[in-house]
Amino acid sequence: FFLPALARRRQKWSVDPRNSAWSKDESKFGQKMLEKMGWSKGKGLGAQEQGNTEHIKVQVKNNTLGLGATINYEDNWIAHQDDFNQLLAELNDCHGQGETESSANNPKKTFSLEEKSKSSKKRVHYMKFAKGKDLSSRSEDDLSCIFGKRHKSVKTQ
Repeated sequence: FFLPALARRRQKWSVDPRNSAWSKDESKFGQKMLEKMGWSKGKGLGAQEQGNTEHIKVQVKNNTLGLGATINYEDNWIAHQDDFNQLLAELNDCHGQGETESSANNPKKTFSLEEKSKSSKKRVHYMKFAKGKDLSSRSEDDLSCIFGKRHKSVKTQ
C-alpha cells in the first residue's frame, strides 16, 4: 500500500502582511470604547497612564532555557558548593583550624606525570593516558572548570 506525498502549496502573502490597515483603523470597537472613557492615542493604559504606548514586540525563543531564564547560567551549578565552602571556612575559623601562614606561603612544587612516565625504565603509562592525567600543564581557567571554582565571586542575596 503506497501513499503519495502531498503536493506542496505555495504560500501566498497577503496584501497587508503586517496588518497595518487594522492598526491604523480608528473605527474599531475597543478603540471607540477607550476613547469614550478618556483615552487618546499616545497615552498609556492605567491610572497614571503609565502603560506601554508602543506595540508589543515578539521575540523568538530558540533555546532550551525556561521562560524568563537568563543566559548567565554557567556558574549556577556550583553556587551550592561556594556556600558550603564558606560554611566550612567559617567553622574552621571558629574552632581555630584555619590555615597556618607557613603552609600558605610555601608554594607546592608541581611535577609532571608525563615527564615521570617518560623517565621511568618501565613505560607503564601510554602517552595519551599520561597526558590526560597530567594537570600541571593546564591553565588556571581549565583547573577552575575541572574543580568547580568560580571565575569571579558573585554574591546574590
